[in-house]
Amino acid sequence: MGKQRRKFSADFKRQVVQAVEAGMSINEAARRYQISPSVIVQWRDHYRQGTLVDKPTAEVKALRKENQQLKAKIGEMLMEMEHLKKMDLWIRRRKKLDTSVITAKNLEEFQKDAES
Repeated sequence: MGKQRRKFSADFKRQVVQAVEAGMSINEAARRYQISPSVIVQWRDHYRQGTLVDKPTAEVKALRKENQQLKAKIGEMLMEMEHLKKMDLWIRRRKKLDTSVITAKNLEEFQKDAES
């Protein structure tokens, strides 16, 4: 069985790095907090670059994935609605064209309208 990796919060990492930045030696901080000096050096580099942040939890990752799926679904539905609107407009135009000219198909309708 392998060793369990310890996980540290971004606040703890900042605390250690700030102690080192304030004048504590890296080796002294490593002994005090029981952390490898190389890890503290990595944290210090991340701190200076502004990338010392907590990694997202599994729950946050799942919510982000669900959010992306829902956005994709909304996009599909919007496209479908636009298509249906265009189809409705096309059908209305076809009906209007069929009723504006007297043909054998719609002759009876015009005769009924004229009698009324």
